[in-house]
Amino acid sequence: MEGPKSPLQVQAPKYGELITVLSIDGGGIRGVIPGTILNFLESELQKLDGEDARIADYFDVIAGTSTGGLVTAMLTAPNENNRPVFAAKDIKDFYLDHCPKIFPQVK
Repeated sequence: MEGPKSPLQVQAPKYGELITVLSIDGGGIRGVIPGTILNFLESELQKLDGEDARIADYFDVIAGTSTGGLVTAMLTAPNENNRPVFAAKDIKDFYLDHCPKIFPQVK
């Protein structure tokens, strides 16, 4: 006899048999660091798969803590065509432009 199904089912992996997970750490303004690394990764993937390739295309689950959650939202928020609104290259500039409002300095 089979038990009840969970309402949160993980979809089948996009590639192969493994479920891929990207976990992005927190750390305030240091979100620039994973943003820079993900920008490099995405640019390399674009060389292989075309300029429309996005980090979200390569992971089944993307999650983050604190500022990592902000990066996650930027990488996964869909536009009207169900594609990510932001590319990884947008993350660094977003942090540099908005960090004074998001992370005010404690005096």
